[in-house]
Amino acid sequence: MKKIFKKLFSVNRIDLISKYLNSSNSLILEIGVHRGDFSKELLKNFNPKKLVLVDPWLAFDEVEYENSFYGNKYKDGQKIQNEFYKEVMKIFESEILNNKVEIIRDISENFFNKNKAKFDLIYIDGNHLYDFVKGDISNSLECLSEDGIIVLDDYRLKGWWKDGVTKAVDFFIREKKICFLEKHNLFNYHHQCVIKKI
Repeated sequence: MKKIFKKLFSVNRIDLISKYLNSSNSLILEIGVHRGDFSKELLKNFNPKKLVLVDPWLAFDEVEYENSFYGNKYKDGQKIQNEFYKEVMKIFESEILNNKVEIIRDISENFFNKNKAKFDLIYIDGNHLYDFVKGDISNSLECLSEDGIIVLDDYRLKGWWKDGVTKAVDFFIREKKICFLEKHNLFNYHHQCVIKKI
């Protein structure tokens, strides 16, 4: 049944973001870059003043990460993460030189502790466990521009992260810190949610 709804009501996430990102000279932050595929889409479609990409490219040995992109199940995880980082640096080589893209290899908490910028769009697709998503949302709320939006990937997906994205978003909704602009459902199928600060 879900496959039918997905086919009929699937929404492209770039189209979704386009409805709410108003700034033509925007500053965009992406938390969780992996191999840079969505980063390329953000750059191409929104042509921001600057795109800041944050990812530690770290492999984790803990069992809870075994099925994640950054698990170290076969003990070659860090080597793979290092290669992904090099790939992303290569993809954006010219944009880095032109100061259009900045790549920060660090955990998001460390980035936010040093950050002074205000972002028009923050796309959160980092560590999906509840405490980490909660931290990313909290920190993002502190560095949003006046009309800025936050978009989270894998909303209403359980996965290895035990629905941590949904639970973290729901926490801030209950606390009345954020409100939904749009969220995934069977008739609006994208597993994203778009939120703004109240």
